[in-house]
Amino acid sequence: MGRAIISRMEKWVKLTTVWGEPKAQLLKGFLEAEGIQVRLRYHVPPAVYPLTVDGLAEVQILVPEEDLFEAEEALKAFRAPPEDDALAD
Repeated sequence: MGRAIISRMEKWVKLTTVWGEPKAQLLKGFLEAEGIQVRLRYHVPPAVYPLTVDGLAEVQILVPEEDLFEAEEALKAFRAPPEDDALAD
């Protein structure tokens, strides 16, 4: 491999793990809307075994290492309960 190819390679790290492709796709869309690249890593492709038995529906959410902090902050916002302005009064 040449140096140009090596310098373009990114190290991807695990942000979190979710259960099921629908949750993974929802989180992926949210993070991408925040400008963060996302890859999904499946234990078993859902088309092969679409059941949620014994971790088979586990999906790891991966982000580039340099975006990990930003992704963690976005994940906190994603998981935070919505604020109800009507209760603040």
